[in-house]
Amino acid sequence: MKIGVIGLGTVGFGVVDILTKEKDRLEKEIGEEVIIKYGCSLEDVTLPKGIIYTTDFNDVINDDEVDVIVELIGGTTIAKTIILKALEKGKHVVTANKALIAHDGKEIFETARKNYVNIFYEAAVGGGIPVVVPAKENIIANNIQKIEGILNGTTNFILTLMEKDNLDFEEALTIADGLGFVEADASLDLDGIDAAHKISILAMNAFHQFIDFDKIKCDGIRRVTKKDMDYAKKLGYRIKLIAQAKKLENNIGIDVSPTLVSLKDMVANVNEAYNVVEITCDYLENILFYGKGAGRYVTASAVVGDIIKTHQKELWDHDYNQDMDITPITYSKYYVRSPKALDIDYETYFSFGKEHVYITNEIEYQSLVDQLNNEECQLFKVRD
Repeated sequence: MKIGVIGLGTVGFGVVDILTKEKDRLEKEIGEEVIIKYGCSLEDVTLPKGIIYTTDFNDVINDDEVDVIVELIGGTTIAKTIILKALEKGKHVVTANKALIAHDGKEIFETARKNYVNIFYEAAVGGGIPVVVPAKENIIANNIQKIEGILNGTTNFILTLMEKDNLDFEEALTIADGLGFVEADASLDLDGIDAAHKISILAMNAFHQFIDFDKIKCDGIRRVTKKDMDYAKKLGYRIKLIAQAKKLENNIGIDVSPTLVSLKDMVANVNEAYNVVEITCDYLENILFYGKGAGRYVTASAVVGDIIKTHQKELWDHDYNQDMDITPITYSKYYVRSPKALDIDYETYFSFGKEHVYITNEIEYQSLVDQLNNEECQLFKVRD
């Protein structure tokens, strides 16, 4: 097995390091040599002896000796070109590129199928948490009904700081950014887009349906205040950015939004930069995948696992449909905070000074909006 790594940033160097350190053991596992032939980057870097450095990804793709292309540059432009060219050349591809899989998965998987090669993308969803392969292979006996969880470590870290260190959103964001947790484009994390990329990939495999990403409604954590976190805790909840997908009667519901989760729930107690994915299915019932969602070696671990997986002869099938509508999940309990008493249908009510806080009964979002009658209030989902 000869490998070309395109993209030598944090994760790329982690992949090179693991493959170098674990070379003998991995070769023994699969019964063949594991050789990194190329490292490709626009920046001048120092690579272990024997690895060819190049700034031109075409050098890697056009080399007939290379079996596996590892794409780790990110984005949806040059990365797409690299992946499609590699697949058309009959090379397996491993990527951590969640945005590209979420937006252009259909074209990419069809290209892989036509050229009888695999594309693996475990690191695109849970960082180092193995969830894509188990959901696609190990629980195949089950019909998946729902997937939900915390899929963005940055927002979870910020929410944890706000609660534990008594910080407002901007203060916690500044600390998270200083520690390197926040993407260069902060909106990907803060507005729920990163989590939406990941839940769309999981939904695609769970429901055998290519997802029109542009139809996904996502809401991030910018509206979450320290006050709301304090009130939620007094009511027995913790606010988390929850991504969820489930099969509805005639469509697929996908949603990313700040959500109150009961403190008795395991998901509520996943803190710091950790992720968790909960899958609900018929025979296995509920299964949780938990671990770190980001970091050099965390993500590189998943990438290396996929590289070794290309050794298998079976091809992954992504022969999915694209005929079901994608809608938000709007039937829920809701947390409502208002400076005045409201005439709404509620399950729980508390007043904190001049603040009126409600947990509604389950209700359609639009029906609740109609009941609120344009009253100014804070509104979040509540996980049942």
